[in-house]
Amino acid sequence: MRAKLFKHLFLLSGFFFTIPSLYAQNLIPNPSFESFHEETRGHAYLDNLEDWFNANSSKPKSLYGTPDHLFINEKQPLKGIKDSFKPRTGTSVLGLISYMQRVSDYREYASVRTSTPLQKGEKYQFTCYIKNGNQVAFGAIATNGFGVYFSENKIRQYVYEPLNVTPQYQIEDIFYTTEWKKITFTFTAEDNYKYMTIGNFLDDVKTDIKYINYDVDPQCYVYVDDVSLIHIPTDKPEEEKGPEEEVIEEVPEVVAVAPVKEKIKEEPVQEKKKMVYEDRPTTVQSSIYITSYEINLAVWDDKTVDGDIVSLFWNGETVLEEYELTAKKKKLKIRYEPGKENILILYAHNLGKEPPNTMAIYIKAGKKKRQMSIRSTLGKSGGIRFKR
Repeated sequence: MRAKLFKHLFLLSGFFFTIPSLYAQNLIPNPSFESFHEETRGHAYLDNLEDWFNANSSKPKSLYGTPDHLFINEKQPLKGIKDSFKPRTGTSVLGLISYMQRVSDYREYASVRTSTPLQKGEKYQFTCYIKNGNQVAFGAIATNGFGVYFSENKIRQYVYEPLNVTPQYQIEDIFYTTEWKKITFTFTAEDNYKYMTIGNFLDDVKTDIKYINYDVDPQCYVYVDDVSLIHIPTDKPEEEKGPEEEVIEEVPEVVAVAPVKEKIKEEPVQEKKKMVYEDRPTTVQSSIYITSYEINLAVWDDKTVDGDIVSLFWNGETVLEEYELTAKKKKLKIRYEPGKENILILYAHNLGKEPPNTMAIYIKAGKKKRQMSIRSTLGKSGGIRFKR
């Protein structure tokens, strides 16, 4: 009887020990952001979350990247917070800005240390859920570029600049949804990674944008929930087979006779004239979707007439050359060209009395009408990208 009892206990304990192996361990701590330090009225900095931290640890006195902890507090509801988001699970989400029109190259990044280091050469599966807001302050613009980056050491953002790294995963196309969207991918660890960072790693020039709502301060805001990182065990290698006998086939030697080269008269190559704007980087400050090829423009000095002198360039051609902006609107015409960049570039020849050099512009393309401003300095040109 005792022998049978021990036998059953041994089998039962073996069953319980095999149960955990059926469920892979999530290597991301606090994956649903439900562990936090303090209940807020809905909106707090990322520091309020346990385990997660801001990639910007310097926290300068000026503007810097500040990802958020968003929380639904039934005791002290923040007006409007429920309208802009609903957690996929629980009461908390992580939120970050991936693009801001008002501030060039503004980015926010959230980082976390994995519960155990990843093993070099092993395969892993990452999953999370993301969505955009439906309010002006939390989703006026849609972009591409949201990515996931794994690293051995902490990466550091100093102000609000894009991090110059290559993520293991990145959304290539413009993304926008007000419903939770599953993002998942598998990858092989190239190092013993210990940290994961999420955000948009593209600069403004490489970030594509689409306006969902229009406001004085539009931005792209991304909510994140239910993050997981699972190790995928490697299958056992197949039994190695013995080396097959190598057969070498003898090929008769062929003597090739070089053909007589015909002399070709070389035509002198004319060097393409370099455009003045090519000496400076261009930051795309806005994008506009149009329905027609013909584009009518009107440009004038934005706000204060202070002697701004500018040139405008379109697909390598000069549209306006060393023109002093005034309160009077200057009318211009350009044409959308498929296959080309189609970026209208504002080049500043001076900064006027009130830097930077700013220009107001009215755009009409078919039924599409829009008015905006664009700025340029002596170190960087401003651009507007046109898309069809």
